[in-house]
Amino acid sequence: MTRVPEWLRHTVRIRSVPVDRALVARGAVGMLVPLAIGQAAGRPDLGAAAALGAYGAAVDDSSAPWRTRALTLLLPQLGGAIGLALGRLTDGQAWAQVLLVALVALVSGLMSTVGRISDMTALVLLLATAMGLGMPSAPPWWQVPLLFLVGGIPLMLLSLSDALRHPGRAERRSVARAMRSVADLLEATEANWTERRHRVTEAMDAAYDTVVVRRLFPPRPGSTTARLAGRLDSLVEVIAAAPAMDCPPAYPEAVRRVADAVEAAGGAADGGAAPISLPATPRQPTVRALHAAVAGLSEPDQEPPADRTPLLPTRPTPLRRLAGTLAARIGDPVARRYALRLTACLATAQVVASFSGLPRSGWLVLTVALVVRPGLGTVPARLVTRALGTIAGVLIGLAVIALCPAGWWRIAATVVLTGLLQAYARRNYALQTLFLTPVMLLLADPLGQAGATVPQARLLDTVIGCAIAFVVGYVFWPEDVRATVDHRLAAAHEAIADYADTLDDDGAPATLHTLRRRVHGDLAAVRTELIRLRTDPRHHHTLRARQDELAYADAAIARLTSLAATGRRGAPVVTEEMTGELSEDLRRRAARLREHRPGRARRPH
Repeated sequence: MTRVPEWLRHTVRIRSVPVDRALVARGAVGMLVPLAIGQAAGRPDLGAAAALGAYGAAVDDSSAPWRTRALTLLLPQLGGAIGLALGRLTDGQAWAQVLLVALVALVSGLMSTVGRISDMTALVLLLATAMGLGMPSAPPWWQVPLLFLVGGIPLMLLSLSDALRHPGRAERRSVARAMRSVADLLEATEANWTERRHRVTEAMDAAYDTVVVRRLFPPRPGSTTARLAGRLDSLVEVIAAAPAMDCPPAYPEAVRRVADAVEAAGGAADGGAAPISLPATPRQPTVRALHAAVAGLSEPDQEPPADRTPLLPTRPTPLRRLAGTLAARIGDPVARRYALRLTACLATAQVVASFSGLPRSGWLVLTVALVVRPGLGTVPARLVTRALGTIAGVLIGLAVIALCPAGWWRIAATVVLTGLLQAYARRNYALQTLFLTPVMLLLADPLGQAGATVPQARLLDTVIGCAIAFVVGYVFWPEDVRATVDHRLAAAHEAIADYADTLDDDGAPATLHTLRRRVHGDLAAVRTELIRLRTDPRHHHTLRARQDELAYADAAIARLTSLAATGRRGAPVVTEEMTGELSEDLRRRAARLREHRPGRARRPH
């Protein structure tokens, strides 16, 4: 029997993601309201236009704090309304549509590398522009964009009211999740230490974004948010003192008890005081450092003293962050190459859509956009999942159209499919496409696009779009993996070497933490990229060497972090003899990686 390739197994793997019933309920209700109002008013076409906005809001909905929910719901809705308006303003002019798609793809490609919210906004802007090109150009041009914007309001209100009913709950959960990930790290073995260390990085970044970043102003001193930020600052000390192996079991349990107290604190002013009992102060330097850090984590008052520099720095205002990030993205050759690659693929797709005689639905451009974007997976993986999901979704759409008469029965089917989309879309992209396709087919009918041949036309658009994405975005213009993996690994090696040199000079704790944060951020990004590349057969033979380099970097920063923790707690000061050989080896490895020659890994001494 033929063995299934490993890249294909990773592609079709279904993740175990729990069903969030609140998301399912909000998505179904948000879809029902505009469709029901349009049907009751005798204008199902306008109800379907508003339901497109409700669908967009449902996809962007989450269980995040209210500030994050407001941004992730409002900004993509604005991007979608702008995209629909731009698409409808071209008035069917073929070359105007090609130029518009190219310009929007260029802007979307640059925006998508800024951050998660800007990536969602850029994606919705691009997809809505493609949808606007395929919609009937009946006047007035602003009607559908306005309905799209208004259609998401019911779901936005439901989502924000849920967040405001439980103030601080998402922040406490994110901090508690970070603490539990650190407790898991303290219990790690040699086999799973690297994986758990990356989970700590992801959890700490998520908590930092939730508590500190998504705010217009710094937390007010004495507030629960300020105390949660202090908890994160103290947790950094625990991470820095965490031994790579053989941690006494009392300390992970103590961290988990603090996490339970923080999550259950409610509106308590102390942010979750947790009286815990620790063993007597140990003699071993490494465990003594961990003992002091865990004891500090359990203190009720967690705001850093006024005379101490916080390890987690305050962030500039959102506008300054956005301006600085955009300037960095424009100056980043990797971001520019990705934006140009996306532009070439989508411009080619729009030329085919405009001059081939195919029905202008926007589905072809939409397919290419979803397949080529690297944040959504590699091109081969998206080709397989997109094709499988679309074929199954078209069959479901045909069955619903055949069995359910137009009106309330189809509205009920659309609401049920939207709920299923919310429940299972995050498990696999094929499942997302499976439920997305019939929803879009059912919404297209009242907008004047549907008919007996529309499902077959969507299937043809998908096939042609996948072919364009494969040829232009994979064969002729492949992804630059050297920039996203090799060069970033080299930067991490160099940063670890800088960390070793700073240890020799007895650097300040805040400086050491900044360097550690930079290293672990780079390593986490490389790990994510290597996991994504498992679904690309072109890079399968080079993954092992890169994974070895990643493991070497993980072991090196773990060893140096342990030296830093013991050095601060009365052990001998770190000297150049302890770190010099490792630092030189790291810089040699970085030079080889920049020449695209990963070396064989060995555990650093």
